[in-house]
Amino acid sequence: MISLKKANILWLLSIIVFYSTNILSASDTGHDKLIGAIDKGDPQQLRQILGTESIEEETLNVALIAAAKKGHPQLVKQILDAGADVDYRDENDYTSLIQAARDGRQFLVEVLLAANADVNAVAAAEDNDTALILAAEKNRREVVAQLLAANADIGAMRSNGMTALMLAAQEGHHFIIQDLISAQADVNYQLENGATALMLAAQHGHYNSVYVLLMAKADVNVKASNGVTALKLANIYRYSEIIKLLKEAGAK
Repeated sequence: MISLKKANILWLLSIIVFYSTNILSASDTGHDKLIGAIDKGDPQQLRQILGTESIEEETLNVALIAAAKKGHPQLVKQILDAGADVDYRDENDYTSLIQAARDGRQFLVEVLLAANADVNAVAAAEDNDTALILAAEKNRREVVAQLLAANADIGAMRSNGMTALMLAAQEGHHFIIQDLISAQADVNYQLENGATALMLAAQHGHYNSVYVLLMAKADVNVKASNGVTALKLANIYRYSEIIKLLKEAGAK
C-alpha cells in the first residue's frame, strides 16, 4: 500500500507534468497561430494573436524571420513592436535586414533600418555577406541607396575579398557601380590576386560597366599578379567594343 508521503509526491509530480504539458502546448499553439497569420499576410489576425497570446521572445524572433522572408513590412513592424530582436539570425546566419536586402524589399528595409537594425551585420556562415554586398550583387539599386544612406560599410569584403563594387562589376550592374563610386568606393581596389573591378567588368563583357569605371578614373593598365590587364582579358574573350574603349582610355 502506498504511504501518504509517497502519494503526496506522486500527486505533486502529476500536477507538474500537467502544467508543463499545458505550457508547452500553449507555446506551440502560439507559434502555429503566428506562422499561420504570417503565411496569410493577415495583419489583423497577427495583431489579435500578439494582443491576446503570451508568446516567448524566441517564438517572436522566429516569426520575425518568417515575416521577413515573406516580405511583409507591416507584419514585421508588428512583431518588432511586440519585442522581437531586430538582429536575430536564421539558420543561414542572415538577419532580417540581410534577407530583405538580398530580396530587394525596399519597404521592409525601411522598416528594419527604422528599428535600428545593424546595417553592417555580417553573415559569417555565408561567406561574410552583408546587406550591401548582397544588394549590390543582386542589382537592388533602391536598397543599395537606403543602405548607403544608413552608413553601410562600402569596403566590407566577403571571405574571398570581393566587395560590393567588385560584385557589381562582375555582374554588370553599372548603375550600382555609379552609386557605389559616388559613395567613395575604391575604384582601384585589388583582390589578393591583383584583380580589379575594371578587369572583372572587361572579362565578363560588360561594356557599360567598363565605361563607368573608366569615367571614374579606374587604372586601365594595372596588372594582376599573373600579369593580366583589363585589355588582355578583353582580347582573350574577344570583346571588340570593350577593347576599343580600353585603348581609347590609354590601355597598352
